[in-house]
Amino acid sequence: MTSINPHYTFNYSQPEEYRLSHDSIFLARQIYEQLTHLDLTQSTVLDVCSGSGVVGMDFLFHRRANNQSLPQIFDFLEIQEIYKEHFNQNKQSLGELPTKLHFVHRNYNDLQLDIFREKYDLIMSAPPYFRLGKGKLSPSEFKNRCRFFIDSDLKNLLLGIAFSLKKSGVAYILLRDLPEHGLDVIHEAKKICQDILRIEIIGDIRGTHFLKLRASF
Repeated sequence: MTSINPHYTFNYSQPEEYRLSHDSIFLARQIYEQLTHLDLTQSTVLDVCSGSGVVGMDFLFHRRANNQSLPQIFDFLEIQEIYKEHFNQNKQSLGELPTKLHFVHRNYNDLQLDIFREKYDLIMSAPPYFRLGKGKLSPSEFKNRCRFFIDSDLKNLLLGIAFSLKKSGVAYILLRDLPEHGLDVIHEAKKICQDILRIEIIGDIRGTHFLKLRASF
C-alpha cells in the first residue's frame, strides 16, 4: 500500500513527542470500506488504544462525508491521559455529530470487566506492535507506551475484545509479525482466541496484517 494518504480528512491534534503513522489513517479508511453497507444508527462502537482518537474520528469523517449512518455511541479507550486534551481538540475539529463521543481513560485489561460485557457492535484498534525485550526502548516512557505492549499484552487485548464484543459484532485490528524476533503474531493470536474469536486476514496495510474478528459460535 502506498504511504501517501489519498483520503485526507483534517489536521489532527497530536502530542509532538509521538506522531501517528499512516497505518492509523489507512486502517480507518479500510474499515469504512468494509462497512459501507451497514446501518450503524443504533450501534455502540469502540476504538481501543485510541490515542488522540484518529482511527475512530477518521472513520466517522468518512461515514459523514458519504451520507452514511453514524453510530449512537463511540467510546475511545486510552490508558495515557496526555491524549485527552488532543482528543477534545480533535472532537471539536470534527464538528457536530449525532454520535456521542467519549474519552475512556482505561487500560484494555478493563474490557474484561462486567461493565463491558458484550457492549460493542463494532471494535477497531491499532495497538502497539512491539514487545518488551524485543526492540530498543526510547528514553521517553510516553513514546514507549505508544510503541510497545507495556501496560498489558496481546493476550489481554484479544481477550478484552472478545469479552466486550457483542455476539453479532465485528472487530478490526492491525497486528504485525516480528520475524526478526521470531514472532508469528497470527499463529499466536489464533492460539489465544481459539474457541472465542474467529480471525480472518482480510488485507495488508504497509506490511501489517489487517484482521477481521468475529465471535465463535
